[in-house]
Amino acid sequence: MAEAAFRLIVKTGPNPGTAFDLTKEVTLVGRDVTNDITVGDAELSRQHARLTRTPGGYVIEDLGSTNGSTVNGERLVAPRVLSPGDLLGMGQNVTLSFEATSPEAARTVMAGAVRHGAAPSPEAIQARTPQPAAAAAPLPIEPAPRGGARRWVLAGAGCLVLVGICAVTLFIMDTYFPDILYAPFRMLGFSG
Repeated sequence: MAEAAFRLIVKTGPNPGTAFDLTKEVTLVGRDVTNDITVGDAELSRQHARLTRTPGGYVIEDLGSTNGSTVNGERLVAPRVLSPGDLLGMGQNVTLSFEATSPEAARTVMAGAVRHGAAPSPEAIQARTPQPAAAAAPLPIEPAPRGGARRWVLAGAGCLVLVGICAVTLFIMDTYFPDILYAPFRMLGFSG
């Protein structure tokens, strides 16, 4: 495996000082464990941002996250080429520093940015980048079936409990309070 030329270093947020080497063409960042870089902060979306290696350097793109992303304090509204030393803000509490691991890597990024101009278009990045699993259409949620066998079992159990309570009550009344229990029958003319 080739040595990483660039890395992200956590400046603020969970585990400050943690370094993540960028070794893939596409690196996903977010709080979900399926990402290449997982940052355990509730303010990050499951798949928050994507870093893509291009001839012009690494490009960062927000993936429609709830709390957004920034580069050097500016809200990220389109893909943007990163330069060594850029501070990436994600969510409300997380700051990552984009760093070159060698002077040669930093010069390569700068030369590529000059040679290729501004950041590649979103369409060019999209064509090279696999879509994250979160971009798939959500499955429809069907309502739970109403009724069914479980409902009948619960209704039957409830009836048995009520019958048991009535039987115990009648036994206690017959044993300890027969005058109260049989008084309505005597008033109607029944003798017992």
